[in-house]
Amino acid sequence: MPERQFIATLRSVFGAEDELSAALVANELQEAVATLLDEDDTVDVTQVIPYDLPDRVEPAEIGELLRRCRDVLIMTRVIQLVELAKELDKAAWILEHRNEQSFDLSGYDYGKVFDRAEELLGRKK
Repeated sequence: MPERQFIATLRSVFGAEDELSAALVANELQEAVATLLDEDDTVDVTQVIPYDLPDRVEPAEIGELLRRCRDVLIMTRVIQLVELAKELDKAAWILEHRNEQSFDLSGYDYGKVFDRAEELLGRKK
């Protein structure tokens, strides 16, 4: 029987002073795991994120996170998740415009998500 490829997702929680220190620890973990694998096998660090929540998160930062989630959901091509992506996009827009004197949803462009979907899925040049 031919050998099959597998992906293992590992979660490691560790302490570090800052993001750079955390990235260095993650690199050391990657190198340590690589010694356990065959020559043709690979190990990658895909994310290094804080485990705890910060005391204060800026609305602009939240908006950026929402838009990144929107994009990932669109890329699944699952219609129900694209519906959720539309809501996340609207929430990001609200965070950006909530302090404007004339704030209301009439300024939100509902077609923008579809433009982004076409771009992400390679249909728009």
